[in-house]
Formats: sequence, C-alpha cells, structure tokens
Amino acid sequence: MKKKLLNIFTTLMSPQGSKTSADSSPIPLERRLQLATCALLLEMSKSDNTVTEEETRAIIDTLTTAYKIDTHELAMLKSTAEEELEKSTSLRNFTSLINEHYSAQQKEEIIRLLWVVAHADGKIDKHESHLIRAVADLLYIPREHAMSLRNN
Repeated sequence: MKKKLLNIFTTLMSPQGSKTSADSSPIPLERRLQLATCALLLEMSKSDNTVTEEETRAIIDTLTTAYKIDTHELAMLKSTAEEELEKSTSLRNFTSLINEHYSAQQKEEIIRLLWVVAHADGKIDKHESHLIRAVADLLYIPREHAMSLRNN
C-alpha cells in the first residue's frame, strides 16, 4: 500500500500526472488531493521547527474528519506525504493540484485546517502565520480573508 501511495504522489509530480509508470492504471484524483492537503498540514506542523504531539493529533483528526478515511489508510497517506515533502522544493507542487480541482470554499477549508494545526499547541508562531499567508497566496485566497479564517 505504501508503494502504491508513493507511486500516486510521484505521478502527481510528473508532467503526465494521471498514470503510473508501473501499472498504467489511473490514479484517483481524490487520493492525490488528500496527499496534497496532508503535505500542507505536515508542513504547517514543522514550520516552527517543533512538531508537537498536539499538532500531530490535530493533523490526524482533521484529515480523518475531512476525508473520512481509516487509521491505516491515514498512516500510509501521512508517510507518503512526509516523503514527498522531503523531496519537494516548493509548496507549489501541492497547491497547483488543489487550485486545479478545488472550489474556493474547499481551498478556504484547507486554510482553516492549517489554522487548526497551527493552534494545536496553544500558540501561533510567526513562521506558522507566514506559512498560512504563503499558502493563501498560492491558493489565490486574499491574505485578509485567510487571516480571518483563524477564528472559524
């Protein structure tokens, strides 16, 4: 399963974007979007250079609620997203897929989820605020609106 998720994300980053080289089967768009969202949430948890248990729990809870996936599937999703973040040089790889397939409301929900993770440890670090502004820019959400989602 981990290899399958890794293949999905590798394909996501490839120019073709819709087939794996190993089996040429279509990759579910829903899974690619889940990986992109997970990667953004993981990046948020790392943005202040300290990943807390509360932030990890917030990521698990938000993804479980948002995508209604089981614990095993979530563990695989998180592991694959972590690997892709290590290889990635830009969040644009993740946000471009989201921009292409999510509505403005769905993109706002991702910003809201980023705030949930940022708030999880009880404080908002300047790096966390900066990351939310950067992701909002990449998702074409006005910064003021992204900042207002902090309290929702």
